[in-house]
Formats: sequence, structure tokens, C-alpha cells
Amino acid sequence: MADERPSPARLGSALAAMTGVMLLVAALGEWVLLPSATVRDLDEGGVARAIGLLAEFPGVQNAAVVWAGLSGPWLVHPLVLVVALLLLARGRVTPRALLVVAVGLVGWALGTLCKLLVERPRPADAIVEVSNWSYPSGHATNVALGTVLLIALVTFVHTAWIRWGTTVLVLAGAALTAADRLVLGVHYPSDVLAGLVLGTAMALVGLWVGRVLPRA
Repeated sequence: MADERPSPARLGSALAAMTGVMLLVAALGEWVLLPSATVRDLDEGGVARAIGLLAEFPGVQNAAVVWAGLSGPWLVHPLVLVVALLLLARGRVTPRALLVVAVGLVGWALGTLCKLLVERPRPADAIVEVSNWSYPSGHATNVALGTVLLIALVTFVHTAWIRWGTTVLVLAGAALTAADRLVLGVHYPSDVLAGLVLGTAMALVGLWVGRVLPRA
């Protein structure tokens, strides 16, 4: 399997494209979503309903806090690295595939920068205290990044049930993470939606423009 490294120009273009996606999501939040009274009403109502679920099901809070720790970027991106290394060790991909990990880490950094650009405060009634900004959700951004990157990697697995099983698991994990951020009251619905869109778009753009995975 040939390992033709992407040119610096192509990798630079991928970085520029991912940055452009981030700036677009930041602009959407700053100038469209946050000023909108309709979005604000939907956000506040969504947070109130999500937090209300904890009153009906007290045991959910502990589970939600545990999942928040398990679904953060500090575990998502190492998981992508482990899968890439396993595929590399089995000869399914070339060393070039390790650039997938770089796409995830760059997306993580850009998602953090997006928060700093928008500076949206967290919901006041959050169940747990989180110190950084709210838009977009960092957990949602990174779990979306990880989901796309893992699905891209497992396309090189020959066993069909492993491919499909992994795809179902990571998609379920992404959905659970999105719900978790709402139930804990640490994000508005628009934060979570923006994070999912941002992470997904950056991963797809990074993979496509950078061509960091060899063709099957």
C-alpha cells in the first residue's frame, strides 16, 4: 500500500478550510442565533425541560455526571489514536492515517477558539459548575469530530459486523453526549446543535481537503 504524503499546500488548505468552518459557526452564533429572541426562548425552554428530567429521575444526575467525564475530548481523541494505531499495526492503513488524529486535535483547538470568539455565558441554572464559555458545546464538537473520524477509520476494517457495530456505537455515543449536556443544564440546545455541526463539518472538511486517508 503506497503512502503518498499529502503536500504541505494541501494540509495548509485543510487547516484553512477547517478554520473557515469555525469562523462561519462563530459568526452564525454571534450575529444570528444569540440576538434572536425566538432562539433565546427556545433555548431557555429547552434547558428548563431538560433539567426538569432530573427532578423526575434523580438517579440520572449521577449517570450524567459520569458520562460527562467519559465523553470529553481528553478521551475522544486518544480513542481515535488507538484505533488508528491498531489499524496501522494490522496493515489496514498506512502511517499517513495518523494524520486523522491531527485533524481531531486541530478541530479541538478551533472549537475552543470559537468559544472565545463568541463568549456566550453558560445557563444560570446548570446542575454542575463549568467555568468556560457555552457556545458551541465543546463536548458536542469533539464527540462529533471523533464520530466522523472513527467511522472513516473503520471503513478499512474487513469484518462487516465490526464496521457497522462501531458505527452504531459511536453514533449512539454522540447522541447520548448531546443529551447529557442538556440534562446537566450546562448548555443551551443551540450550543449543542452548533457543536455537532461544527465538529462534523470540520472533520469532513479536514479529511476531504487534506486527503489524509488513503483510498480504499
